[in-house]
Amino acid sequence: MIHRVVPLLLAISLGAAQAASDAPNWPAAKPVRIEVSAAAGGLIDLVPRRLSNDLSASIGVPVIVEDRPGAGGNIAAGLVARAEPDGHMLLVTGSNQAVNPTLLPNPGFDYETDLVPVSMLVASKLLLVASPSFPARNITDLVEIARQKPKSVSIAISAIGTPNHLAAEMIAQFGDVDLTFVPYDSVAQAIPDLIAGRVNLTVAALSSLLPHVRSGALKGLAITSPQRSPLAPEIPTAAEAGMPELQIDGWICVLTTGGTPAPIVERLDREIAKVLALPQVHDAFANEGVETSHMNPNQLGAFLRAEAARFSGLLNHSRVGRASP
Repeated sequence: MIHRVVPLLLAISLGAAQAASDAPNWPAAKPVRIEVSAAAGGLIDLVPRRLSNDLSASIGVPVIVEDRPGAGGNIAAGLVARAEPDGHMLLVTGSNQAVNPTLLPNPGFDYETDLVPVSMLVASKLLLVASPSFPARNITDLVEIARQKPKSVSIAISAIGTPNHLAAEMIAQFGDVDLTFVPYDSVAQAIPDLIAGRVNLTVAALSSLLPHVRSGALKGLAITSPQRSPLAPEIPTAAEAGMPELQIDGWICVLTTGGTPAPIVERLDREIAKVLALPQVHDAFANEGVETSHMNPNQLGAFLRAEAARFSGLLNHSRVGRASP
């Protein structure tokens, strides 16, 4: 019996050694570059910068973060899509990865095959706020006011396809109301007009709007997530405020070049998950109102496909064109 077992164990050992020798050498002796799909200063830029030092310490090579805004995030995405598939160039992006297949269907690369999911990083709750002079106390009131006088209720939006714009579309479509969409370069630019009552509503990151709610300058109507936020437990969810269909978070994820060997993608995901689990990382994000929200490559891929389908329906029925000022 023993003389049969020994060759079998030897074969298993040699097989494992061969598999190890076949495993891709990652990281190689060169930096890992993170291409960010947005400009400096925003959350999509700040998150990878917060993670880069810990990730570099873990994998033993420099991690360089570069901002590549433009073309709805497709400048950065295109660089990563056309890179060497060796796990040394990563894309950090947000909802544009789910909306661009509808908004920008011919980017010069294939969204499905030229980019592969690696990890979900973080999610941030969004808050629907109103000007203090706007009479609505909740979403039910908002819809009733908008139906009484179509286009009389205005909502500030930023770029088409951002979570802010998508949330506005949800309110208009699920509430079956004509809102006046007022475009701004960023939600931050809309805050003075909201406080002054020149525009009625907006949706943006909880962390950016909550100080204005706390000061009484704005009214918090609803959190657009299934659960209330521990940062503002007194503000109801959208479902509690009258519109259960209004469900959207901001989120940030990592992708890499299509064709990257699966062992490299899996190693990348493990290293990122390890950094996200560090207490100092979790606490730093929590202080900004951001939650670590890890998904592995398979989970992230399923999530992106579901969000792309959901947002495609919204965008194909967009009310921006017929409800703009």
